[in-house]
Amino acid sequence: MCCILCALLILSVGGVYATWNYAQNKTVPVEQALKLHIFPWAGSDVLPEEDEVGENHRTLIDMIINGKGVGLNTSNSYLNKQISSRRKGSLFVPSRDTLGSMAVTQGDQLYELFGLTTSNLEFLIHFISDTEYHIFTTGVDLGEKGSYSIFGSTPGKPTTPIGDYIFPIYRTVVTKTNGTWAAVETQEGSAISAWYEESSSDSDRTQIPSFNPDSWVAVNMTEQAEIE
Repeated sequence: MCCILCALLILSVGGVYATWNYAQNKTVPVEQALKLHIFPWAGSDVLPEEDEVGENHRTLIDMIINGKGVGLNTSNSYLNKQISSRRKGSLFVPSRDTLGSMAVTQGDQLYELFGLTTSNLEFLIHFISDTEYHIFTTGVDLGEKGSYSIFGSTPGKPTTPIGDYIFPIYRTVVTKTNGTWAAVETQEGSAISAWYEESSSDSDRTQIPSFNPDSWVAVNMTEQAEIE
């Protein structure tokens, strides 16, 4: 009986079939532009977006390093000449270890060379050694410069009181290898508000708002909010 039932079950299976439905209309290709962010050195992704007006930190840093005829990798550029002058000092002016866009002596030329006239950015280069510099960039309004002359002076007006921390200030370490400068790492941080060291015997004669690079500490936005 079992054998007869199995045989009947097998004979009752008609077969297996499947159906395919084909599209009647032509397939339309889809194109989509993808915006890729390429960060050329470690930590450069912490810098503000390049397409924000006045916040082109990466563009500015790249210009300082590689700008044709104006950057660190052009040996006789104005930037390199001013760095050399600041580092050497003179008979009446001590050597300095920084050069900044906020300077009275070099500021106007640096603003023009690096397109800062329409920017909200300032930079300060700290000379660590012959093969290592630190480039600090910030979009924070540092304040108004003072003035000095034989007829009288006007005090500077720092936005952040002297001695308080300014945030954010980005520090990019650049090193020189085989004669070529290149960025190595960027970090976000804070530094203490201070007068810029001027190219004169009196380092803060004009009272130019700036910050002390030696006081810089790494700190991100979350940590800064907790501090405040």
